[in-house]
Amino acid sequence: MNRAFRVFYIICILVVFSFVIGCGDDPVSTKQNPPLPEPDLAGVIGVFSDAAGTNANITDTGGVVTLYVVHTIDVGATASAFKIEAPAGWGTPAVQVEFPLSIGNIVDGISVAYNTCKVGAVHVMTLTYDSPGNTAQGSTFKVLPHTEWPNHVQVVDCFDALHDGAGLQTPVVVQ
Repeated sequence: MNRAFRVFYIICILVVFSFVIGCGDDPVSTKQNPPLPEPDLAGVIGVFSDAAGTNANITDTGGVVTLYVVHTIDVGATASAFKIEAPAGWGTPAVQVEFPLSIGNIVDGISVAYNTCKVGAVHVMTLTYDSPGNTAQGSTFKVLPHTEWPNHVQVVDCFDALHDGAGLQTPVVVQ
């Protein structure tokens, strides 16, 4: 009897389980719901003409141009690692990092610690270039992976997890 009770109990559980699963099905439509997008855990780093990261119009004026590196992150970050490739003729800029801890340079790769968890448009650094006045059509500023970690721009989230980020290419317009 004990064995019969266990078999009956297992069959009852399976029957109830099949009803529960069946109640969630839509008998009219067999269309699957699309998977939910994963949150962008690393954000995007780009070169902009404003510290808020809203103006991607970089103009070659043939004089001094101030540009801003901005990390746009919705879920928060505490650090990033990247390098910047300027168009031909733009040379090496004066760099002012907005946070007290950074290692490296923007040509080979720089790692910047943000001190705390930052969300939104994070102004990472200010770059001051002497623009040549004759930038070739289609030239861009590129945020690229750090030389030491060449696969992706690197970002550390607010829980100390490392994520692959993205770098923008910002076109330059000759004035």
